[in-house]
Amino acid sequence: MSRVFSVGISPCPNDTFVWGALALGHIRVPFELEFFYEDIQTLNRAAREGRFDVVKLSFFQYALLPRRTYRLLSVGSALGYGVGPLLVAKSPLSPHELKWAPIGIPGFGTTAYSLFRFYAPEAENFIEMRYDQLMPAVVRGDLRAAVIIHESRFTYAQHGLICLEDLGAYWTAQTGYPIPLGGLAVKRNVPRLSLERALRRSLRLAWQGRWPELTSFVAAHAQELEPEVQQAHIRLYVNAYTQALRGHGWAAVRYYLQWVRQHRSLFKYA
Repeated sequence: MSRVFSVGISPCPNDTFVWGALALGHIRVPFELEFFYEDIQTLNRAAREGRFDVVKLSFFQYALLPRRTYRLLSVGSALGYGVGPLLVAKSPLSPHELKWAPIGIPGFGTTAYSLFRFYAPEAENFIEMRYDQLMPAVVRGDLRAAVIIHESRFTYAQHGLICLEDLGAYWTAQTGYPIPLGGLAVKRNVPRLSLERALRRSLRLAWQGRWPELTSFVAAHAQELEPEVQQAHIRLYVNAYTQALRGHGWAAVRYYLQWVRQHRSLFKYA
């Protein structure tokens, strides 16, 4: 009987695009994979609890895990330039307002939260919500601003919101590195090299457009149903760093992990 490994990933188009050929059974591996689709904060919590054998998690959460709990894969990451979270609101906020205003975040364990703290270390009033609930809360007036992620960055203007700051661009301007958002991590008993090879093949096949059902698979899990939004999401978050982190990618991840660990006092809720 082959081994069964649990895989926790998000339903976002970039993750389902990368994993699609494996999830649809088009690639053979010497083990079985059982898939679970959760929002990023749930995945981060699952990583803290060790719930999944393979998990997509925020690099921020990885920095806070006990050492040697999981190890990072070199494939499947969301990392790059111009891919970071956005701070959005209905109207501009002064620095004083930003310090005390209720700011929505997609989770205290997310990289988005850490990038906002990098941008506004004096801010005090955070409200945690699922990422797809943040913009409606700003529109209703429950929040003055929110840190949005995933496909929300393509649709915030449709909700009448404005971008106060591109937090990823701010990070890159200050550090020179691409933004390390999230990556795949595996427990020590998972055959890492076999999984990495399978994932790279899955990604190559997805880029080649070998199977029409991949589009339906991605759409079935996406939060934003418009095909153009799904494709824009994939183009933005699936890139050369997704296929392999390599030198500069690993350097960006190491720099970010070191910064988080050196500034843990900023993250009192994490």
